[in-house]
Amino acid sequence: MTHVKSNRLLIVIGITFLAYAIAGNYVALPGYLRFLERGGTSEAGRDFDMAVAIGAAKTILWMLSFQIGVFCLAVAHARRNGLATRPLAIGLLVWIALWTWPSLPAPGAWFYIGFGSIVMTLLALAILMPAAPGDNRARRTLFVASIVFFAFATWEVCGLGSTGRMLHPEQGATPMAHNILVTQSSKLMIEFLIAWALLLASKALPGWDARSRRSA
Repeated sequence: MTHVKSNRLLIVIGITFLAYAIAGNYVALPGYLRFLERGGTSEAGRDFDMAVAIGAAKTILWMLSFQIGVFCLAVAHARRNGLATRPLAIGLLVWIALWTWPSLPAPGAWFYIGFGSIVMTLLALAILMPAAPGDNRARRTLFVASIVFFAFATWEVCGLGSTGRMLHPEQGATPMAHNILVTQSSKLMIEFLIAWALLLASKALPGWDARSRRSA
């Protein structure tokens, strides 16, 4: 398969997964919420049967659909523009693998206060710091990576809305497990921190490169 054709395939796969990220709100989410309300059993009352297996497959695919879609589009962009594709792909895959951890313990107020303070510091520096002169492959790769993590954080915000029954208000009276909200909020905070840090690095890195060349 040629480079151009493989890039087109990545784009098609990415767009398909992004489309399922929207469709899953109606194809997978309602069944998942009913599954939680039944205490983790099928409609027949069994812990595992074919209905549970099919529902789990649809839900897992939906939960990963946005990340996979954005990953495919980011890799296609990196390959087309001569960026550091392999480090970008490996870094994103590592995060997606960590993100799939289904439940995180409540980190406590220190996590949100500390990480929130770091995010605001990075945000201010990324806005105020002028971009170093020149341009290079590393800087452009970091910028793309920052966009990807902003996209991941956007998906997390949408997830908070879904768990809050934003699309299914008739289910609003049904209680939602607190740990789901804690886990999504924690992942959201981490993604914002990584995104702003990468954006800041994309502005500062060319200056480091220039100094390195002068000292070489």
